[in-house]
Amino acid sequence: MSSISALNNLLPKTHSTNTGSEGADIINEDNTFQAALDQATSKINNATKANVKVMTAEEIAQRNKEIREASVELEAILLKMMYTEMYKTVPKDELFGDDNSMEIYQDMYHEELTKEMANAGGIGLADFIYKQLT
Repeated sequence: MSSISALNNLLPKTHSTNTGSEGADIINEDNTFQAALDQATSKINNATKANVKVMTAEEIAQRNKEIREASVELEAILLKMMYTEMYKTVPKDELFGDDNSMEIYQDMYHEELTKEMANAGGIGLADFIYKQLT
C-alpha cells in the first residue's frame, strides 16, 4: 500500500453526499459525544470538590512550622555526618586512651554541637529545604 493511500485511510471521508441524513448523523454524534464529555467532566469536578480540604491559616502555619523543624533536623543530621567524618582525620590523642566511652562521649558531643549549629543557621541547607517544600 502506498503512503498516499495510507494517508487517505486516516483522513475522514468527506463526500458530497454528506448533506442530508448523513450530515445530520455526524452532527448528532458530535453533540452526543460532547454531552457525554460534559457529564464526565462534571462528575470529576464534583468528586474533586468533595474530597478537597481547604487548610485554614492556623493549619498552614502549623504545617510550615513542622516543615521548618524537619528541615533543621535534617541539616543537623547531615552536619553531624560531615563533622564525624572530618573528625576521623584528626590524629588520635594517646593522653586519654582509645576506649569506647570516649567515642560515645565524642559522638554525643558532635550530635549536640551540630544541632546547635543547625539551629543557629548552619550552612543554609535548612533554609533551602524549607523554601523548596513550602
